[in-house]
Amino acid sequence: MAPRQRSTTNRDLAKIPNLYRKFDKRRGKHVFQYKDPRSGRFWGLGTDEQAAKNRAKQLNAAIYAQLAETSNQSDLIITEQPRAKSLGIPFKKWADDYIKITQDRLKSGEIKQNTFRTRVHIVNRFCEMFGDKGIKGITVKDIVTNLEAYRSVGKERMAQAMRSTLIDIFAEAIQAGELDTNPATMTKNKTVRVKRTRLTLETWKVIFDCAESMQPWVQNSMLLAILTGQRLEDIALARFKRGSDWEPAFSAYILKKPHPIKPYAFIENDFLHVPQQKTRALIKIPLDLRLDCINTSLGDVVTRCRKHALSQHLVHHTRRSINQEIGDPVHLNTVSKGFQKARLKSGMTWDGTPPTFHEQRSLAERLYRDQGIDTQRLLGHKSSKMTDVYHDSRCAEWLEVALK
Repeated sequence: MAPRQRSTTNRDLAKIPNLYRKFDKRRGKHVFQYKDPRSGRFWGLGTDEQAAKNRAKQLNAAIYAQLAETSNQSDLIITEQPRAKSLGIPFKKWADDYIKITQDRLKSGEIKQNTFRTRVHIVNRFCEMFGDKGIKGITVKDIVTNLEAYRSVGKERMAQAMRSTLIDIFAEAIQAGELDTNPATMTKNKTVRVKRTRLTLETWKVIFDCAESMQPWVQNSMLLAILTGQRLEDIALARFKRGSDWEPAFSAYILKKPHPIKPYAFIENDFLHVPQQKTRALIKIPLDLRLDCINTSLGDVVTRCRKHALSQHLVHHTRRSINQEIGDPVHLNTVSKGFQKARLKSGMTWDGTPPTFHEQRSLAERLYRDQGIDTQRLLGHKSSKMTDVYHDSRCAEWLEVALK
C-alpha cells in the first residue's frame, strides 16, 4: 500500500522521514516535530528549520540503526538458543517485576506516590525503547543514544530522571540475580542548567495585582507563600486548626507508613505549625512574623483568609461549581495554575522559563535574609548550602554595595 500523501504544509519535508511542520496558534509561528517510528510519539524540535532537519536526520540514523540491531538479535534468538539465553530476561518482563518491587516500596513508605507514578511513566518509556531485548544485551551505547535523544530537544531534566530510574531498575535486577553489572552507572550524569527565572519583588507585586480580579485564594496563596517560604503542597494543605484526624495521620507520617490523610499544617497558640511533606521537617512560624517590604504579617494573611467563606482550609474556594462547594480546599495543581494565570495576565515575558509558584520560596528567602531572619530554619533546610541555592537570584536582581 502506498504511503499516505503528506499535507501541503509538510510536502517540502518529504525527503526527511518523520519530520513534520505544525503551526502553533499560541505562539503564532511554525514549529517542527519529530515522530518516533518506534512509538508514534511526537517530540518538539523548535522553530529553527535547519536545526530541526539536522536533528531529525540524526534521530533517524540512531533509531533505525537500533531497530536494525534489534531485528538482527531477534533472528539470532530464533536460530541460536544458547545466544538467547545469554541475553537474559527480556526487558519488558523485568519491567513488570520492577514495578511490583516499586509498589512494595510505596506501601512500606520508602517512596512517595508521586515518585511511584514518575517511575512507572519512565519504565513504560524504556519498554518502548528496549521491548523484548534481553536485559543483558542492553549496552551503555544503547542507553546514551536514548538519553541524548531527550537532551537534544531540551528535555535535560527528563533525561536525568530516566538515567536515575534506569540505574535503579538494573540495581534491582542485580539483586534478583538477573544481571551482573549496571550499565546505566557507566553513563555520564550531566549537570542540568536551571532555566527557570527567579522572581523579584517588583515582578511579584505586578503578578499579585493581576490576581486581584481572580478568586481570593489566588492572592491568599501568594501571600502565604511569600510570608512563610513554604512549598506549594504545604500551603495547599494548611488548615486553621488541628482536627482529630491529625494525630493518626502524623503517626503514620513519622513511621513512613501510608495513610489516607496527610499531616497538614495548622494554627495553634499563635504559630503556624508546618510538617513539611517533602523533608519531614517540623517548622513553627509565629503569626507575628512580618515581611517589612510589603508591610504584612503572617497573622494579617490568616485573617484575610477567613474573610470570604467559612472553611477549615486557609486556601479555599469561594465560588460553587460542578466540582466543588464553597469552602472546599483548592487542589495544589489548581493553586499552581492560579499563579500561572495571574502571571500570564501580567503580560510580562522572561528570557528563560517563566517563574512558577515555587519561585516564591526563593524570593521569600532573599527578602527575609535582608531582614536578618534565620532563613535556613524558616525553609527547613538541614544545610546552609541548600539555603544558599535559594538565595541565588540567578542574575534577576542587582546587588547593592553598602557603604559603612
